[in-house]
Amino acid sequence: MRRTHLLAVLAVTATIAACGAPGGDDEGGAAGSAGAGSGGRAAVDAADCPVDALESAEGPVEIDFWHSMTAANEETLAAMTEDYNASQDRVRVNLAFQGTYDESSDKFVTALRGGDLPGLVQLEETRLQLMIDSGAVLPAQACVEADDYDLSDHLEVVLDQFTVEEVLWPMPFNVSSPLLYYNTKAFERAGLDPDAPPTTFEELRQASEALVAAEASRTGFALELSPGYIEQWLAKADETLVDNDNGRSDRATATRLDQPIVSEVYEFLDGLIEDGLATSVGRNPTGADHLLAIASGDAAMTIASSAALGSAFALLDSGNYPGVGAGVAPFPGPDEGGVLVGGASLYLVDKGISDEQKAASWDFAKWLNEPEQQARWHVGTGYIPIRKSAATVAEVTTQWEERPQFRVAYDQLLDDGANFGGPVIGPYKEVREAVTSSLERMVVEDQPPDQALAAAKEAADAAITDYNDRVG
Repeated sequence: MRRTHLLAVLAVTATIAACGAPGGDDEGGAAGSAGAGSGGRAAVDAADCPVDALESAEGPVEIDFWHSMTAANEETLAAMTEDYNASQDRVRVNLAFQGTYDESSDKFVTALRGGDLPGLVQLEETRLQLMIDSGAVLPAQACVEADDYDLSDHLEVVLDQFTVEEVLWPMPFNVSSPLLYYNTKAFERAGLDPDAPPTTFEELRQASEALVAAEASRTGFALELSPGYIEQWLAKADETLVDNDNGRSDRATATRLDQPIVSEVYEFLDGLIEDGLATSVGRNPTGADHLLAIASGDAAMTIASSAALGSAFALLDSGNYPGVGAGVAPFPGPDEGGVLVGGASLYLVDKGISDEQKAASWDFAKWLNEPEQQARWHVGTGYIPIRKSAATVAEVTTQWEERPQFRVAYDQLLDDGANFGGPVIGPYKEVREAVTSSLERMVVEDQPPDQALAAAKEAADAAITDYNDRVG
């Protein structure tokens, strides 16, 4: 596909997002325009990654790193970046906060049409197909091969998430998975065993009923209207969100939102709300409202990312919430499948970036992947360590002994990971917006679950068709 055509597609995508319909959630270069179902190994040439360019650089090479970390996560990243800069004199990394993942992605697409691009950008796992199609990034696989970089210590499930047709596109970094957060003290007040949290939909409803009946919390469950959890429940049922092996054997052409498990999820959530057993925190733009609902007693359970662990414990350690006990358990739901890898990764930008800057970005990405750095990152944030050896670093083992809640997500990903990688969809943002809007109509406007779900599928499928028609 001609580059001008692709840029037009991205410009349309950015315009749609800016207009708010259908927006969602939380270019040219060596890679070409390969994507799922096209390109594959042809997109990789080790010569495109100048791993030795730093050796001939005059003075420190500066790169901008666009990120979306906040609170404890941002503090940890800033400290680590400062330490990296101080540890050597070849590279200087400038951290630049770009807002949410959606905002950072939109800014990147805008910069592709004219503007300064970073050397490294952190983007959510949902942007994989869009970044492949952009042609603006250097596949990490090229650097892996050029540097003879050993990936055998990385968690295979994590590499699988960011690999399409045998090409590792971004470098893994901050990986998470959904967990059940619950107030152990509320469980005790309701006569529930805090060591036996819900594992199924039925048990979650029963626990909510007991909590409300005992007035241990005003509702049982704080519901964040997150499309990501719908995807996770599909994976827990061993079902994909889209066709063509979740968009990995060929481009996704349609969603699979008409699967029985999705209807079951919608009806379950609708029932909790209708019966006063759950409270909705809406889209939760702060990423904290569902956890604050537990702190305030509005609920005693919620689903949240493991990446919230660091910030959650920081709040509890403040001593301002004496009525809250920290309970963390695996993501409840069906048990036929497993959870998907969530979080974000690091894209090595190719367009407008010098060889020295590409080498600098690769050096920093490798450093962030070192076992010691992954251990530090995990302890400070709650993100899952992506190296097997990181789990044996003293800093991690001590943390897991003192706060076993931090280990839950790691064990869940290893023991109960999905049998396939997450969805690879070009208009992922629009697909998620279709799902989020349907949840809002069901929860806020009392639209019947089947009607809300049918509308979600229609809008999501239309977005995929439109994107594929434009990309070709």
